[in-house]
Amino acid sequence: MPALEELETETIIHAPLAEVWELVGDPRRLADWSPQVVSSEFCDGADTASLGVRFVNHNHDHGMKWSTSAEIVRFVPLREMAFRVDENWLVWSFTLEPMGAEATRVVHRREAPHGISDWAHAMTEKHMGGTAAFTRSMRDGMDQTLLRIKRASEQEGRNASSHANGTRRLHTSRLVLDVPDRDDAADIFAIVGDHRAVAHNPSDYVSDLQGTTELIERWLRHWADHEYGYWCVREIRTGRIIGYCGTKRMRINGMPARNLIARFHPDAWGSGYATEAVKAALERADAHAEDGPVVARVRPENLASRNVALKLGLRRDPDMDERGPDGIEEVFSDRLT
Repeated sequence: MPALEELETETIIHAPLAEVWELVGDPRRLADWSPQVVSSEFCDGADTASLGVRFVNHNHDHGMKWSTSAEIVRFVPLREMAFRVDENWLVWSFTLEPMGAEATRVVHRREAPHGISDWAHAMTEKHMGGTAAFTRSMRDGMDQTLLRIKRASEQEGRNASSHANGTRRLHTSRLVLDVPDRDDAADIFAIVGDHRAVAHNPSDYVSDLQGTTELIERWLRHWADHEYGYWCVREIRTGRIIGYCGTKRMRINGMPARNLIARFHPDAWGSGYATEAVKAALERADAHAEDGPVVARVRPENLASRNVALKLGLRRDPDMDERGPDGIEEVFSDRLT
């Protein structure tokens, strides 16, 4: 019975306690948060979480797939949910504490009151890089879990307070598109502060985090004024922001239009993400056709953006061409389709 280090991480979520509990109090939602869990289901006909309820997790990691059985061993509504995994003896818990009316402290723990089973220890040593490496992986996974819960909780709060017409989150097979948040500034800076990402439009380069925060503030003002705008694009597989895309209201060559943008981190290039994300954003933008045609302004040498525009059904519209801060911009639009 090898001993095992207990792990703990926490975060403050700017959402009411009850809203956060809705996300963490039901283990069937673990797949939404954990990078290791693929799906979960209750056993023995149970349909709600409570003390003693058993469930199965289907997991994947290090190229392996396996299932584990678990039992809820602590359950205090609006306070704590903990479950013990049969195969490895570990206890995983979420503990909630209100921080005023609009914030919640969440503590996520991996407990090992009886160590780890010999079977699980052998699996870790043989297939998962050893105990030290696997512990680091678990720490990272716990941090990712809380980050996903935080983002989902705070997004729900924004959705509830918004008067926007339609959804403020979009899904594709590989991506999630969210309305930007000020907390996204570091992720967006990794894109707009990368000269490769703005090579065809160097005037869009942002030199620091403060400038990126101001950029996001402008995006949010557009959302508040027009109920649509630019989206942050997150890769489902990793949970990280890999780009942004969407449309904003403006005048191009004297004509009202909805300017289309799609900018991604170089690490995400060549994956088809731009086309996939923009298709979802344009479906949402259809509700605002009265603001003018969708237009993509493309520098002549930017063949990748030209190809994306054509894949999306946009057509060359020379009457809307104009000179931008970085030179001539060729326009592709949907007004000719």
